[in-house]
Amino acid sequence: MNIDMDDNDEISLIGCGHWCRERFFTLEKLRRRFPVINWLRKYSLKDLKGDVIAGISVAFTIVPQGLALSLLAGLPAQYGLYTSFIGCFIYSLFGTCKDVAVGPTSILAILTAPYVAIGGPSYAIILSLLTGIIMLILGILNLGFVLDFVPYPVISSFSTAAAISIAISQLKGFFGVHYQSTHFITNLTGLFRHLHKINIYDTVLGCICLLFLLPLQHFKDAKLSNDTKIGFIINKLWKVIVIARNATIVLICALIAYRTDLFSVNQNIPSGLPPFAFPSFKIEHNGVVKKTTEIFSDFFPGVIIVAMVGLVETVAVSKGFTANKKYDATQDMIALGLCNIAGSCCSAFPAVGSFSRSAVNHSSGVRTPLGGFLTSILVVVSLLTLGPCFESIPTTTLSSIIIAAVMPMIKFDDIPIIFKANLIDTFSYFITFITCLTFSLEYGICLGIIFSLSILLYQMARPRITIVSRITNHGDSFIYVKPDRSILFPSVEYVKVKISKAISANDRRSNVTSIVIDGEHMFRADSTFAMVSMCV
Repeated sequence: MNIDMDDNDEISLIGCGHWCRERFFTLEKLRRRFPVINWLRKYSLKDLKGDVIAGISVAFTIVPQGLALSLLAGLPAQYGLYTSFIGCFIYSLFGTCKDVAVGPTSILAILTAPYVAIGGPSYAIILSLLTGIIMLILGILNLGFVLDFVPYPVISSFSTAAAISIAISQLKGFFGVHYQSTHFITNLTGLFRHLHKINIYDTVLGCICLLFLLPLQHFKDAKLSNDTKIGFIINKLWKVIVIARNATIVLICALIAYRTDLFSVNQNIPSGLPPFAFPSFKIEHNGVVKKTTEIFSDFFPGVIIVAMVGLVETVAVSKGFTANKKYDATQDMIALGLCNIAGSCCSAFPAVGSFSRSAVNHSSGVRTPLGGFLTSILVVVSLLTLGPCFESIPTTTLSSIIIAAVMPMIKFDDIPIIFKANLIDTFSYFITFITCLTFSLEYGICLGIIFSLSILLYQMARPRITIVSRITNHGDSFIYVKPDRSILFPSVEYVKVKISKAISANDRRSNVTSIVIDGEHMFRADSTFAMVSMCV
């Protein structure tokens, strides 16, 4: 921007206004920040048909999953539905990927559980607010590149450890025992201490649920040839069964539990929408009033990890469905930030894009983000009308749904690939995995990232250098130095030592008069390198 402030102040202010308008308030910027404008003006009946089918399909999945994931987070069951409807609604207005279904996920739920344990549902709501603010700031400042510093071995290890932790945490609900725990080890020890209290009826029903869910999940993509009418009908019927498997098992088990008192069930699930209010920072939990400073100290720095994990999860899902299209990660960060900020005003806990529900959305033929809006309406209808019905759902059924959902996340088959590609990456994998299970998921992913970045910095500080002694046409001896990359401050001392050793070795044979540095592969340098070069 070139604005002359000396000639005419009025013209300068007008020029500044024009620059701001052209930079921030163009039609292109408006369409980018409000993607709904792009697809709504071209909307058709064909789009509506695809979106209605997809919206209903995702609703059949998100309602039972929402109930189950709220229990995983240590919250009453209705909080999962609060998170489900507001996430789908906001993302349909600001999101860029039509396939992404925003709502509660197993990883975010288990990351929320420790905060609920120390502060109750109010902490889950504040976590959603703070997570949303961090995501929104990252999006506005266009800092999506920070996600590139989370390597695949760390992501794979974290996902596997999280899936194991989630499955173990659901065993208490699966077996019908009750105890407080938030980590992998305490979940295991708690289960062994309460083995004598196992409810045999819950256990049998849970096993039946898994026997129903796991085969359907494993063979969800199986299909017959569509060449015959019977094959076409069977494929359509199979697709409906696979999509509605969670809702089907919940309905059947709720009817069974309604007629008997043999199973552990949810209690006191209110009907209706949550109150719309900004989260309060005046919290009383277990008779203790928490100060605002204490609340923030409880959340930081863990909330940053929650936000980063949520963004990594959503970006991975979005890129999976937009492989051949342009993907605006910055806008999706802004959309997720708004989803969680708005969700905190509706008693929701953190929400991000779910791979399983996004896959259902994609396979159901969703055409635009309006499918998420229709899903949101159906979740609201279920909140308004089905509250009393949810109280008859056995806890073991919801635990079975979560266990079945996280099984595909356990990918030990990545280890041989990582080992063959780079042995050091294997250390990153196991450091993350062991720390996640031993301490917590937040510590695990942090330590994995720190270790990986340390290796990256070490490799940057140790460039490969070709150093040879040469003689000019006039008989003068000089040292020829050719690094294979740019020399920045972490590697300057290493290069200096290498050159000094070469000078010492050559001084015994000939008098070195100069040093020549070939910068063919040096695309940048810094002041540290410049100063050291002058002193060598």
